[in-house]
Amino acid sequence: MRLGTSLSAVTTMWLALAACGDDDEKLSPLGAASGAGSEGGEGGAGGDDGAPEEPRADGEPCTTDEECSGGLCLTEADLGWAGGYCSALCAVPLAPCEAGSICVATDSNFSLCFRSCEEAADCPGAGQSCRAVGQNGATAACVGGCDSDDQCQIACNSETQSCSLDETCDNDEDDDGDVLQDCEELDCAKHEVCVDGIAAACAGAIDVSAGGAFTGSTKDGTNVFATICSASNGTYAVGVGVKEKVFQFVAPAKGAVVFAPRSAAGGGYDWYVRTGCDDSSTLLGCSVALGPDELAVELLVEAGDTRFLFIDDTGERDPEYALEVAFAEQACGDGVRVGTEECDDGNAADGDTCSSACVLDPEAACAGVAPVTAAAAVTGDTSEGTRGFTATCAGDGPELVYRYSPEADGSATITVTPTGSADLVLHVRTDCSESATEINCLDAGYAGDPESVTLDVAVGTPLDIFVDSYNNVSAGSFELSITPD
Repeated sequence: MRLGTSLSAVTTMWLALAACGDDDEKLSPLGAASGAGSEGGEGGAGGDDGAPEEPRADGEPCTTDEECSGGLCLTEADLGWAGGYCSALCAVPLAPCEAGSICVATDSNFSLCFRSCEEAADCPGAGQSCRAVGQNGATAACVGGCDSDDQCQIACNSETQSCSLDETCDNDEDDDGDVLQDCEELDCAKHEVCVDGIAAACAGAIDVSAGGAFTGSTKDGTNVFATICSASNGTYAVGVGVKEKVFQFVAPAKGAVVFAPRSAAGGGYDWYVRTGCDDSSTLLGCSVALGPDELAVELLVEAGDTRFLFIDDTGERDPEYALEVAFAEQACGDGVRVGTEECDDGNAADGDTCSSACVLDPEAACAGVAPVTAAAAVTGDTSEGTRGFTATCAGDGPELVYRYSPEADGSATITVTPTGSADLVLHVRTDCSESATEINCLDAGYAGDPESVTLDVAVGTPLDIFVDSYNNVSAGSFELSITPD
């Protein structure tokens, strides 16, 4: 998978090397170095052959510091960027960048000038891209990199998209500094020392197309796969230097397949899914087996689609696994809501709550909303509901809707408590069928946690309460209670 590297991470890694390299003056100038005058006389004009070149602006190609107006040429050796690009050290407001550039802080004790941009066309350099660098993406700058091997002195690393040394594919080391190693590398996947092993691992993938429960250990698995996963706080590597088991699922029809890897040991392995076994660029997503009650993952598939699931040892706990696989065909009108169906009332008729295409009619659905009072709690199961309502904060899974009519002005606390491991979402509208009337949406807890909100209420203004599910596989049973305050 081709992954970008954050600007701060790149500059920290490579500029730290540049700062302590052989060229002690490399990062010293804040402005352009002034050239020494000729020995010919003060003010004497040189001939045309000796006319100095115009200094180059930030982001323009360069090979030496002296070519740049800012006195700094960021070369391939510094950052892993193809070619070289002019820049300058900067500090706001004491030493601002030249016009058309912005000062970007690094994780080190300095900042650099990069050419500002609005679109990719503003960054003509080899491997350059226009990336958000300011807070909340408020500003963007031309950031270097590489797209192909011929842009670099040696090679373009496919994972980091930066020029670097080739990975040695059979020495159990991460030679190019991108976390992955040997045959786990995209750059090594086609190497002669890896091709046969990868092909054998893919050919030997355990077929789980029929569904069911599968148990075993990664101890007798292969060691040719790993990946880099995305998370809310950045990226992390999975499966580096450890063994994995590979599973293959081929969809018999259009529908949804549910993968549920379980770990009784409490976090014994990581797992991820690809559409191509030997192609890391086809990664669909990653997860961690945290325990026996961890929520499953549902993937929508068409007939013939193939999904490869990798269970990788973490090297920290016993790599025993238990994998459950289930497939459901999506067939509108069979009375079972599957995949993208918003509803399925078991018929092919239009004009009722659920259309012949299994699309929900909000007004018809809202006409049958169940009433609820503060006198007694009600129980339900979102897996038995429709999937036609989504809130602003979450709620892509199935939901049940209730209508509460306050008996007095004041406030009321609405609480929905899972009675199992469901991951529920609570949202409230004043008009069931109109999403614009939403007055609250809450998804504060994790699977099994309650959701609760206190709202102002008034006699004559009913509230439509949606007990929703985070996604299709997070549905489950619950208790809903309302307490007037």
